Amino acid sequence: MTGLQIKITRMALLAVCSAALTAPLAVLAQDTPPPPPASAPDAGGPGGPGGGRPSPQEREAKQLEELTKHLSLTADQQTQVKQIFADRDVKVMALHSDSSVAPQDKRAKMMGIMKDSSASIRAILTPDQQTKYDAMMAHRQQEMQEHHEHGGPGGPPSGDGSGGAPPPPPQQ
Repeated sequence: MTGLQIKITRMALLAVCSAALTAPLAVLAQDTPPPPPASAPDAGGPGGPGGGRPSPQEREAKQLEELTKHLSLTADQQTQVKQIFADRDVKVMALHSDSSVAPQDKRAKMMGIMKDSSASIRAILTPDQQTKYDAMMAHRQQEMQEHHEHGGPGGPPSGDGSGGAPPPPPQQ
């Protein structure tokens, strides 16, 4: 595997992980008002001082908030979802630190972790909540597919069977 293919695989893995971790939020973000300004002067925006991406804890808190809002989670369900998130984080961190797993295998294992977490969340929901959750997940999957088709991480998919290899450089 060439260095470029490894980079592409890693970018795809990162995109999948990010998407899976924020899956319930994508549907909900459209009708969510912006957060109020930080009250602490040194907050620095999302992700801590200096801004940037939110921390995993911030993403999970936001996910839980959105799931609670749109699925009307009970306090017991919220506690269970927090535990599912914590279990998922342990598995993800262990996978990231396991240098014996090849990048393409890590992607498959990561997808398995995300599917297991989603199934665990779904299992604690009522039938009505499950229907709403399934719709949220289907919408998120559709958005991810559209993003990929329009040149998301790793560029547009290749229809030539090259496994997503980048196109040759432009001729001058």
